[in-house]
Amino acid sequence: MTRPRSTFWLLSLAMGASTVGQSMLATSVPLFAVALGLAPLWVGVLVALPNFLPVLLAMTAGRWIDRGGAGRWLAIGTGGMASAPLLLVLVPSAPVLALAQLLLGVFQLFAALSSQSFVADLGGGRALERNYATYATLLSAGRLVGPLLAGVAIDAAGFRAAFGVAAAVAAFTFAVAWRIRGAVGAPDRERAGPEAATDGEEAAPEAEEDAAFRSPAGAVGRFGAREAFANVGVQLAVLSSAGVFVAISARQAFLPVALTALGYPATTIGALISLGALAAVAVRPLMPVVSRALGGPARTLVVAMVAVAIAVGALGMVTSLTAFALLGVLAGFGTGVGLPLSIVTVASHVDPRHRGTALGLRLSLNRAAQLAMPVVIGAVIGAAGFGVGFGLAGTLLAALAVAAASRVAAFERQAPRG
Repeated sequence: MTRPRSTFWLLSLAMGASTVGQSMLATSVPLFAVALGLAPLWVGVLVALPNFLPVLLAMTAGRWIDRGGAGRWLAIGTGGMASAPLLLVLVPSAPVLALAQLLLGVFQLFAALSSQSFVADLGGGRALERNYATYATLLSAGRLVGPLLAGVAIDAAGFRAAFGVAAAVAAFTFAVAWRIRGAVGAPDRERAGPEAATDGEEAAPEAEEDAAFRSPAGAVGRFGAREAFANVGVQLAVLSSAGVFVAISARQAFLPVALTALGYPATTIGALISLGALAAVAVRPLMPVVSRALGGPARTLVVAMVAVAIAVGALGMVTSLTAFALLGVLAGFGTGVGLPLSIVTVASHVDPRHRGTALGLRLSLNRAAQLAMPVVIGAVIGAAGFGVGFGLAGTLLAALAVAAASRVAAFERQAPRG
C-alpha cells in the first residue's frame, strides 16, 4: 500500500530541520574547541567522535530497522539527537563536548538510516532518483541555514546561545518525527517474497531478478556485510561516499580553524560554509538531469568525486574570500550530486528486504572514514600546516575516484532492481 505523499514531505521536512541543528554543531564544535585552546589534533578527535559508535553499530542498526520498521527508530533517533546540544547548553566544557559528540553520532545513525530506508520504500524505478533528489535538497537546505545561523548566534550571544538554538531545532525535528512514526511502519513480512511490489508497481518475475540480490546458494537468506559488499551498487556507493566524506570531514573540521587563524569572524565563517550548501541545494533538484547528461549515476559519481577532491585539496593554497567561496561552490556541486546518487546506487541494486542492511554498511564505512581522517589530518596540520593537510585529503579522494571509475562498467552491466 502506498503511503501518503504528505508523509514523505513531513519526513523530508523533519530531516531538513535535523541538518540545521547538525550543521550548527558541525560549525560550532571546532570553533568552540579553538576557543578552549585545544590543538589541531584534539580538534580532529572531537570532530571525529560522532563517528565512533556508528562504525561499530551501523550494520546492526540497519538490521533492526529492517526488522522493526523505520518509524520507531526515526522517533528514537531524532529524540536522542536533541540531548547533545542540550548538554552543551547546561555544561559547555571540553569533556561534555566529547560526550555530546558521541551521543549525537549514535542517535543520528538511527535517524539517518531509518529515513533513508523509508524514502527508498516509497517508490522504485524513475521515482527513486526523484524522491532522493527532493529528500537530499531539503537536507542541503538545512546545511545552508545551519552554519550561518551558528555564526550569527556565536558573534551575537556566544557559544551557549548557539547550542541552545541547535537544541530547539532538534526538539522540533523530534516533534515532526513523532507525528509520522505510525506511517513509517514495520515491513510487511507476508510480502517479503520476490512477488512483492513496491509503490503499486508490479515486481519483476523471479527469473529476471539479478543474481546479486540473492545469497550465494541462489535463494534469499542471510544478508550480512559480505553479501552486501558483493553487490556492485554497494561497492560503488561505498567508494564514492566514503571518499567524499573523507574530504568533507577534513573541510568541516579544519576550514573553520583555518579561517579563524586568518582572522575571519564567526559570521563570515558560517556564511562561507553555508555557500557550499547553497550550491548543493541549487544542483540537487537537477540531479536526474545532470546524471543523464554525464552518462548515468555511476559516471556522475566519479565526476563529483573529482570536483570535491579539487575543492578540498586546494583549500590550503588560498587566503582570499573569493577563492574560498569558489572552492565552496565546487565542493557543493560535488556533494550535492554525489552523495544522494551514492544512496541511489544502493537502493536501485539491492533487494528492498535488505536495503537497511546495505545502507548500514555504506554508513558504517563512511563513519569509519570520518572517524579516522580528522584525527590523521589534524596531526598532519599540526606538524606541516593547513596546505599539506588539505592536500592529503584531496589526494586520497582522487585515488578513490580512480578506484570508483574501475567499477563503472560492472555497475552499468548489472540491471537495476525493479
